[in-house]
Amino acid sequence: MRRIGFVSSAWFLALGVLALGVLALGVLALGVLALGVLALGVLALGVLAPSALLRAQQPLAKDAAPAAPIPMPSDRAGASYRIYSMLMPVGELGGRDWPHGLWLLADTTVTLVQPDQPCIPEGSEPVGMNPHVALQPPPDQAQDYAELLEDFDRHCHDRILLTAEPFKVAVPLRVLTKQEQDEFMATRFAVPGANKVDPAVALKYEGAPGLSSFSEVYFNAHHTVAMVYGWGWCGGLCGQGFWSVFALKDGEWKSLRWNSSIVMS
Repeated sequence: MRRIGFVSSAWFLALGVLALGVLALGVLALGVLALGVLALGVLALGVLAPSALLRAQQPLAKDAAPAAPIPMPSDRAGASYRIYSMLMPVGELGGRDWPHGLWLLADTTVTLVQPDQPCIPEGSEPVGMNPHVALQPPPDQAQDYAELLEDFDRHCHDRILLTAEPFKVAVPLRVLTKQEQDEFMATRFAVPGANKVDPAVALKYEGAPGLSSFSEVYFNAHHTVAMVYGWGWCGGLCGQGFWSVFALKDGEWKSLRWNSSIVMS
């Protein structure tokens, strides 16, 4: 009787070991399968991500090149430069914590609409800071707003060349070409120990809080109300952009309180 009991116990022990072996094989198989699926997922991302990146980096079509810059129209020059002067430097660049020894300005106005897009937003196209949606006037100035938008719609793709002489500012102003803008920006992207800034280049821009840019100034029918977009870049991802509106009162341009979307980074 005891021998039979011993054999039965050994038999059940063998069955237990076999069951554990099957279970272990099952876990191992699941692990291999999971690793395989993960590897396929990584492989798929490796194939798809560069394709998506390539699509994102594709240049605009040739017919979408920005318009060539033109000289400042004489009928806009006086008022435009007075308004630009009032806004220098743009936004936070005028804060007390920034240096105030030199103002830097891009030599060509920016546009708020891509060259291949209509001035008036349509459908699902991104609108960004288009004043049709980024600016809101008080109810009693709706007519001025409509006239400003008409002027914007006639000139939204125009790019105006700016010069330093007409500006009336208390701080030295330097208008930068595209090459000089890139040179200045490189001084703000320098990483200690990785890429050094030429001391002579850094000296050229010493005292500058950042780089300001403006759109063309747009006017109502009687040139008594104006709107302009300003952008201030302070290095890296630091920047601020917004619309400003002015009214001509007693021969002076005065800021108006219209609601504007603000871009900040």
